[in-house]
Amino acid sequence: MRNRLLTLATTVALAAVVAAPAAAAVVELRVESAVGPTTIFAGSVETQPHAVDGGDGSGPHPCSGPAGAPAAATATGALDDALRMAGVPWRGNWNPSFRDFFVDSIGPFASAAPDRYWSLTVNGRFSPGGCLAQVVDGDLVEFSYGSLFGDGAPGGSGSAGGPPSPGGPGGAIGDPGGGTVRPPARARALALGASRFLRRHRGGVGTEWARLALALRAGQGPAAAARALLGERLEARRPDGSVEGDVNATALAVLALQHSEPAAAVRAATWLASIQGLDGGFGYRPGLAADVDSTGLATWALMREGRRAAARRGGAFVGAAQAADGGFPSLPGGESNAQSTGLALVALRAAGLGAGSAAATAGPTALDYLRSLARPQGSIAYSASASPTPVWTTAQALLGLTGRARLLGR
Repeated sequence: MRNRLLTLATTVALAAVVAAPAAAAVVELRVESAVGPTTIFAGSVETQPHAVDGGDGSGPHPCSGPAGAPAAATATGALDDALRMAGVPWRGNWNPSFRDFFVDSIGPFASAAPDRYWSLTVNGRFSPGGCLAQVVDGDLVEFSYGSLFGDGAPGGSGSAGGPPSPGGPGGAIGDPGGGTVRPPARARALALGASRFLRRHRGGVGTEWARLALALRAGQGPAAAARALLGERLEARRPDGSVEGDVNATALAVLALQHSEPAAAVRAATWLASIQGLDGGFGYRPGLAADVDSTGLATWALMREGRRAAARRGGAFVGAAQAADGGFPSLPGGESNAQSTGLALVALRAAGLGAGSAAATAGPTALDYLRSLARPQGSIAYSASASPTPVWTTAQALLGLTGRARLLGR
């Protein structure tokens, strides 16, 4: 099976004898499963923008990049061309809100709760969507399947590989970054110091965030702390399910209401999903530029309500914002800070993605960045030069060091 598919990969690479239009691309495509492990496809494929039918009964859909952008070859277009030529079945469920597919199965490997899914990277970076991910000549496109809890990438290829553990591609659980395996004790020591600091400093700005982080660390639910964070705003919910049109407050409402008022939590999550950007991100309010912090909270809330496709898009948006120092900025392209890094890790853990190095598989990780900001008393500074709200900052950093099971209440 493997040899036949690899031979067919060569056939795909040689199939086009006519010069491709400018929007076409020749990319390196790898489709692999960490289970086995099995290589389903590996080789060059020429692709150009075309309608794609994911086999979900909804028919063919445009697959040529974001709306309004010039049509170009895409990652899912390359997958579709290669697998149809190779005779390998695949299935994708079309989401009209995102104008993209959620890849459900390729060959014998199908998505299976709670922890096995297909993921996509382009040149080693997670992509928020295959039909939205335009590609050019020479790009490396990888569709990878495996456990989110530590199988790692086929071949152990770091951030370019398959679905990573919550500790990051190839990393161990407890290492929230991870281009390489690092001792979980480092993350545990950082979280322990932060927890002790928060227990000693119960007053000031960020007290309720501290309560939330400590409750989760103790294995308790987030409802009481989320209610305290919202206060009277929790009663100001609109008929559409949002809290005054505020993304962050609405995400917290999901945490607060999930068990006591499940119907209200569903409405809040439905509103969040309805205003998510095509790139997977969320701004503080609809129409505003997407930021890491808001997307982190919204992704967490969506995953708790079982909206995996939306949550994984949020996680992909966050993952793409990681800076070369291993940390995450509030706005993509900005300077890293501990609070945004903590909320980014919440999103990545909840969505079942990892936080690999932005520069190289052996480069700084999110854990490295947070450790660089740890202070002797256990707090985590906002940045190397500032720590204006140590309780608040430490609490949100500690959220990012919380295990996936506790974040999702499992």
